[in-house]
Amino acid sequence: MKFTKSALFAAIAMATFSAQAALYPELPVGLKNGTGALIDDTVYVGLGTSGNKFFALNLKEADAKWQEIAAFPGGDRNQPISAAVDGKLYVFGGLQKNEKGELQLVNDAYSFNPADNTWTKLPTRSPRGIVGASAVSYNGKIYVLGGVNESIFNGYFQDYTAAGEDKEKQKEVTIPYFNQRPQDYFLTPELLSYEPATNKWYNEGLFPFPPRAGAAFSVNGNTLLVVNGEIKPGLRTATTEQGKINPNGVQWKKLGDLPAPQNKVQDGLAGAMGGYSNGNYIITGGANFPGSTKQYNEGKLFAHEGLSKAWHKEVYTLNNKGKWKIVGELPAGIGYGVSVTYNNKVLLIGGETDGGKALTSVQAMSFDGKTLTIE
Repeated sequence: MKFTKSALFAAIAMATFSAQAALYPELPVGLKNGTGALIDDTVYVGLGTSGNKFFALNLKEADAKWQEIAAFPGGDRNQPISAAVDGKLYVFGGLQKNEKGELQLVNDAYSFNPADNTWTKLPTRSPRGIVGASAVSYNGKIYVLGGVNESIFNGYFQDYTAAGEDKEKQKEVTIPYFNQRPQDYFLTPELLSYEPATNKWYNEGLFPFPPRAGAAFSVNGNTLLVVNGEIKPGLRTATTEQGKINPNGVQWKKLGDLPAPQNKVQDGLAGAMGGYSNGNYIITGGANFPGSTKQYNEGKLFAHEGLSKAWHKEVYTLNNKGKWKIVGELPAGIGYGVSVTYNNKVLLIGGETDGGKALTSVQAMSFDGKTLTIE
């Protein structure tokens, strides 16, 4: 089915896009706030709303089904990060409840070896809070961008749990917590890397833009791309940045802001999902609080107070001049799933949609510079 010059995009882009039948089977369970990565032709996803479970799908095999692999030994956890290096999957951090029932950030690390279906706890800890971070692998290292401050966020969860069901006590915790400037949350400003071969963490230099959580982070060759993210709880940024990895470090530059959908304001996105197709970077989904940027610019630090969360479906692409445009949309909003690039397609695995519903779907996007195809 072909669509041209739709009402939504006629004034923005002249791209054609098409919808086709799904290429890949649905997940056995809804998966949001989980993690995953691609190793050769097999994608591995798990945690989040799937508990301590992980699943694998061989993308090369026709009629392949999701297979459950060995359970993750670190227990249930939300918002961990992962990447693959030299045929192994590495999983870091996340949020999980402690013995007091408090949600807490953890900073441990595990590796999974597909050859023998085993997990190993690694003798290391992340030097910064990993929740809200994003990870990619390049040249034997796993690069980690962003993330929340472990002490501040653990303290908030402890205080909120201690308030129990008392609404007034909850307000005494939440209002001061959200009523702060972005810099007062001390999000991770450094670009980190972890090298499995040496079991060492490295400081790759400061990310010279506002630190953030929930950014879309990708790598293509030695080029890093950062799209939006949350600069404080409830407030996103529309900015995008590019970094070049070289022997002297990472050289960063600012790109154009993500454009606004027609007749709307771009409040920025967290939890967006993207990758590369036929040499084109494409990204979609993510969530925000429409109106939060306006409230913040008017001096309201609790920027999302009174606003409703929204999930988005616009698909954006980046041209070689660092400019963005909208080229189509998904059937429905999506965010906080796993995205991988495979065979010139960007796979959107699981995620959540309107109201936070966990998805089992596996969608594939491809873009050849003119036509966006969604399968």
